[in-house]
Amino acid sequence: MMFKAYLSIFTHAIALLLCPLTLATNHSDHLALLAIKSAITLDPQNVFDSWNVSLHYCQWQGVICGRRHPRVTELDLRSRGIVGPLSPHIGNLSFLRVIWLGNNTFKGAIPPQLGNLFRLEKLYLMNNSFDGEVPASLSNRT
Repeated sequence: MMFKAYLSIFTHAIALLLCPLTLATNHSDHLALLAIKSAITLDPQNVFDSWNVSLHYCQWQGVICGRRHPRVTELDLRSRGIVGPLSPHIGNLSFLRVIWLGNNTFKGAIPPQLGNLFRLEKLYLMNNSFDGEVPASLSNRT
């Protein structure tokens, strides 16, 4: 009888070690990142290859999440040769504090939805091909 108890504990311990740990997923962060990816027309460094269902989005290239909660706090896509518009869905990443998009070829307007990011502390957009005005939603920020 004691052997069965030890065997059961041992089996469960092995199963726990072999199963990958899964992070909780925030559905809105996940969908926003996929929308950003889908707007991109050229990804010469294949940054977005890791942006798929086989990995949790906190493990995707250029995506940094908070330590306590799996929410996107930083997006670092600088100097990757990325071409395309910046999806307005970036405004749904409500925990973003830092955005690094410099030295790419992001085109079109800067999405006014960036103004929805109340936690945003740093925004690096230099050396891209954005056109138009800086959205008023950003220009009034401190």
